Amino acid sequence: METTGFGGKTDHFGFATTDLILQESSKVPRAPNEANALDANGDVAVTKLYGNAAGTIFDVSCTYLLKSGTLDLSTLSVGELSTGVFVGSLEVATSNGDWPKITVSGALGYAAFQAPTGKTAKAAMPAITLVGGKFAQLMGFTVAGGALNDCSISATCDIAEATDGEGEPVAYAASFPNAQVTANGVYTSAAFAWIPGIGLIEKQAESTVEPQAAWQTSTATGYIPMVRGTKQ
Repeated sequence: METTGFGGKTDHFGFATTDLILQESSKVPRAPNEANALDANGDVAVTKLYGNAAGTIFDVSCTYLLKSGTLDLSTLSVGELSTGVFVGSLEVATSNGDWPKITVSGALGYAAFQAPTGKTAKAAMPAITLVGGKFAQLMGFTVAGGALNDCSISATCDIAEATDGEGEPVAYAASFPNAQVTANGVYTSAAFAWIPGIGLIEKQAESTVEPQAAWQTSTATGYIPMVRGTKQ
């Protein structure tokens, strides 16, 4: 049976384990920009491609599922994992209807990143432990009322790029915004309420949505500062 062209196979970021399995993967050559010179009629007379003219940079993504065991999220990072392997965004989603899923987007083919002295160009995710099971999971807080329906955490790496006179990238640097946590719950014997733990700063307290002929729902959000890695 032919299986070469079937299913998600390529783990661009090296995150997959026996428990954290790869589900989907993509790799797309990054399209360069066009610089056009126009003739007297306004038609294109000549075109120059720039920004990825050599075709060495690829936009990539992977989706993973935690089918069993546990996963400490601090073992995953955003930023430059190694020279040429970059994670721009990482989202972890848990819910009462699915196993934990991790969606990662980034790029392959960048030159080495510059970083502050003694630091790296990557930051580890917060130390939150997930369980490979079909249920909504706590991420830095406890529930004081109602029931948690789903919860997610997302982190990004902002990339700065310097280009030469022809628009080709010649240097890269990274910076790290706060990781964002979102929790959604429902009224059971009481309205959904959360208590943020150490490290999670509340940004939006629990909302109240009162739909027709349905249980009230709530959403709360917070953030966790990301910490740049240090060189060993």
